[in-house]
Amino acid sequence: MSVIEFKKGEDIAKLAEIDRKKWFALSMPVKGVRFDGRMLKLMDSDGDGRIRTPEVLAAIDFLVKRGVDLDELFKPCEDDAKKLAEIMEKESDLAKVEPSEADKKALADWEAKGRDKAVSPLGDKTAEANGALADVEQTIDAFFTPPEDMPLVTEDADKVLPLAKEHLNPKHVEAILAFAEKCAKPILGADAKTLDRLAWKKIKSAFAPYRAWTAAKPVMNAGVIGALEEEEKALRYKMHLLEFLENFVNMKRLYDENDMAIFQTGVLRIDSKEMNLCFHVDSEAAHSALAEKSKCCVIYLKLSRPSESATRSVCAVVTAGAIGRLYAGRNGVFYDRDGKDWEATVTKVVESQVSLSEAFWAPWRKLGEGLASSVKKFLGDRQAAVQKQVEAGVQNGGQAGGAAMASSVAAIGIGVGMAGTAVAAIAASVKGMTALQVAVSILAVILAVSLPSVILTWFKLRQRDIGAILNASGWAVNRPMKFSMKRAAGFTRKA
Repeated sequence: MSVIEFKKGEDIAKLAEIDRKKWFALSMPVKGVRFDGRMLKLMDSDGDGRIRTPEVLAAIDFLVKRGVDLDELFKPCEDDAKKLAEIMEKESDLAKVEPSEADKKALADWEAKGRDKAVSPLGDKTAEANGALADVEQTIDAFFTPPEDMPLVTEDADKVLPLAKEHLNPKHVEAILAFAEKCAKPILGADAKTLDRLAWKKIKSAFAPYRAWTAAKPVMNAGVIGALEEEEKALRYKMHLLEFLENFVNMKRLYDENDMAIFQTGVLRIDSKEMNLCFHVDSEAAHSALAEKSKCCVIYLKLSRPSESATRSVCAVVTAGAIGRLYAGRNGVFYDRDGKDWEATVTKVVESQVSLSEAFWAPWRKLGEGLASSVKKFLGDRQAAVQKQVEAGVQNGGQAGGAAMASSVAAIGIGVGMAGTAVAAIAASVKGMTALQVAVSILAVILAVSLPSVILTWFKLRQRDIGAILNASGWAVNRPMKFSMKRAAGFTRKA
């Protein structure tokens, strides 16, 4: 399947005519990416926190209707940045501009309506109570949501939420207790000790008019603000839309060795490696469950910084070298796109082969580990047996001790004899062979052991798909996002 290319304005203008199946992404979150946040907010027309293909096409259509030559998107202009700064300054100064009489009257009417008992059921305390409700709304909604497989008729009693700290998850105790005192009891009555489904609906219904009223607050100088916002949108789209398309439609920025995609959050340095294929993570458990589908080696890290109160979570994809020395608890340093350095601690490793060299030596490492384990077990068993015989000898006056010593010497002799026999067998097999024949034989043995592992790994490496990791980060990835061995070396640089 061919890849969409953007070389001139006409290519952008005709994007709506191209089959959506050729787009690399169909939807993306506005959070967790390195991009102009204000532009993403302007593109997100329905305010749901996601950018979809219709909104991308709407941005292109907006520029066309404004009379912008799309060829200008390929020619950076310093004047655009200056104009944008001027518009932002004007928008900030609007707070100082005296509203019109019509605006003042609309605001006064709105404020008067807010004093109505039907809108503010708790008077001056309504805003605080609504805040307490908002803090627990999602949690309590989830508590009362019935499972999808719940039968129409059930003998089980309906759920009841306690409004006291007993039996509550410690994670939510403070928020639930605040909700109970500020919101539930004033609405349901001071003696309310539990909350059932109907009472929960009653509380939400009581605050619905207040929420509708706050959402309807009139905007002062709305006409001027709208005009400035239109200019701002045109400039931001002109400055950044091409970059967005190359991170959404064809992923050109990801495959460019001299650039970084908007979802690449920074660079991780650990284990003599520098990895730049790093992603923002909201939930490690949920993300790692999906990331396994990528067939990539993924490590998850917790980031902390003395000057930052909150920690962050990221994952990094290991695409070259080896993973033998990467384990949970290992420390590294993460550099974000702003140049800040973070202490990075590995919390989880999703293992997978990362290179052919690692695959070549993997069978020999397993063989070595197996031999070491066998030797360790043999010596351990002999040591335990000798220990028992010595103890028995002490109890029997030392006669068994001599037997134990003799047994140990015999065991050592057997071991030495076996080793000698093996060496003799090898010597006999190479006797009469030329140096070249010996070298060829050794090479044949090595290839017989390592070649199957290398071939299998080669096929696995060709199936690695970054799209599965992006999907775990909330993107709706439409096409496989595989990468070559050469690009893999660019994502993970070794010392």
